[in-house]
Order: sequence, then C-alpha cells, then structure tokens
Amino acid sequence: MDLQKKLIVKCRNLEQQDRFHLFQSAISAAPGLEIPIYESLTTGSGYRTMLNIGKQIPAKEDDFYAYRRKTLATFYDRLRLFGRWKD
Repeated sequence: MDLQKKLIVKCRNLEQQDRFHLFQSAISAAPGLEIPIYESLTTGSGYRTMLNIGKQIPAKEDDFYAYRRKTLATFYDRLRLFGRWKD
C-alpha cells in the first residue's frame, strides 16, 4: 500500500490527538476550505458528493483535490514531527 493510501486509511480511523493534527493541517494547507477538506478526509466524501448534499465549497473540483493532497502532506509531516507516524 502506498503512503497516500495509508494516510487516507489513518484519516478515517483517527485517534483524538490525531484529529487535532489533521484539522490544524487543513487550516494551514487550505485556509477557507479547512472544513470541507477535513470532512472529506475523515468521511471519504468526495467533492461532488458534498455538493450534491448542499455543502458550499468555495473552490473548483481540481483545486479542492489539490488542497486535499497538500493537507495530507502537511498532516504526514505533523505526524512524523510529533512521533505519531509508524512506518
């Protein structure tokens, strides 16, 4: 399993301390999009699914997924920095 998939699995099964790190990562990587990005990573909902249920996302689809990847990279760095990532 590649690193991105491992991170996504971790996002769906977060411990309390890691929820804070993920939300902080979303805030720093995607200001203004932090809530939809966090929700997407923790629930597995995609851009179009969230739009269909009435969520307001102030970004185009390709930008949303770019910020989502940036958030994952920032989250990975934070996990490693605080000793929360085990390879």
